[in-house]
Amino acid sequence: MARSTFEIKCSCGYEQAKNQVESILRQRNFHLETLKTGETVWKCGIGLLTAMKFIKVNYGNQSITLSAWVQVGIGSTGGGEMALDGFTAAIPKKQLMKIIEEIKCAF
Repeated sequence: MARSTFEIKCSCGYEQAKNQVESILRQRNFHLETLKTGETVWKCGIGLLTAMKFIKVNYGNQSITLSAWVQVGIGSTGGGEMALDGFTAAIPKKQLMKIIEEIKCAF
């Protein structure tokens, strides 16, 4: 799995952090989805016009860990995960990085 990981420090409680992150993701058209692996992630897109964008959120003690990646393909028959570096699928990667930055700025 090729994922980019971001650690965000936060001084708020779990519920406040969860509500803030979920609000941002919903505003950006992400929805919760359970992958075949059993992981629950936030997903945007179906891969028809652009790569699907994924964010997995883990809440820890005074921190939030975001794992982000894009996947090229249509629906669940996509290719492998791609971290947010590199040139392939550059536009969706840049879009996803903007959302990560927005979440960082919220804390």
